[in-house]
Amino acid sequence: MDENLVELPNYELNPLGGPPLGAIETYERDGVVSLRQVFDTKWIQLLAEGMEIAINEGYQRDTAFNIATPGEPGFFFYDTFMWQRIENFKKFIFNSNVSDVAATIMRSKSLIFYFDFMLVKEPGTSNKTPWHYDEAYWPIKGNQICNLWIALDDIPVQTALRFLVGSHLWDKSYNPVHFNPAMDYADLPDQARMPDWDKEPGAYQLGFSAMSPGDCLVFNSRTFHSAPGNNLKTSRRRALATHWIGDDITYNDKPHETDPPYRGENLFHGGSMECATFPRIR
Repeated sequence: MDENLVELPNYELNPLGGPPLGAIETYERDGVVSLRQVFDTKWIQLLAEGMEIAINEGYQRDTAFNIATPGEPGFFFYDTFMWQRIENFKKFIFNSNVSDVAATIMRSKSLIFYFDFMLVKEPGTSNKTPWHYDEAYWPIKGNQICNLWIALDDIPVQTALRFLVGSHLWDKSYNPVHFNPAMDYADLPDQARMPDWDKEPGAYQLGFSAMSPGDCLVFNSRTFHSAPGNNLKTSRRRALATHWIGDDITYNDKPHETDPPYRGENLFHGGSMECATFPRIR
């Protein structure tokens, strides 16, 4: 294992069902926290069924992508905004404990749901998720916005997400990197491309967390992260990312292309993100 690669601290929910104070403090310090057994089997099964629906429908829609390397048996499929058309995801977003966990970790009184994003890496998929951070893609400004990333399969270290610990506190900004290596975003600002931190020398720490179904990671929108391909022979790697907007986030009308491309309804620079596309939860 790379000497810079260390396992992140992990926490279980407290007896009242929320993240403990130690988990909140770890999130604030490291930009990422690992939580165990957050979602029970019924929710994971519901999401797994929803993903099969999304995959079956995906090839008929231009917002779902299959990024496969020719000659490989697997594929890397991702889709977004499933909650608007597949009931499984809508039930999870509005009826599970996911919003409570997000609000507690961010210490946010209010909460807006931004969007959902599913990733499926089948066995034999070499394509890695490139190093990036979420805020680079989004028309937002502020700190209280997180990605709550949920495992639907066992995810060993070989396929686990990697994080540059503490990078959410860096001042340096980078351009977004498209997940499809054959594509790029339009009208990007004069900023550097995100380095490949697996290869860059430096006195930084890369954190990972091996996961089981129902575990989740919560990470800040400025935390640098990546994931290897899935070179395992039999194990899928399915995950659902849900993105949550807290108290201090405002709409930032960036001039370049953003992802997802939907900018909501009647939003204005410096105003709230709340709209029909990004509904208020609390």
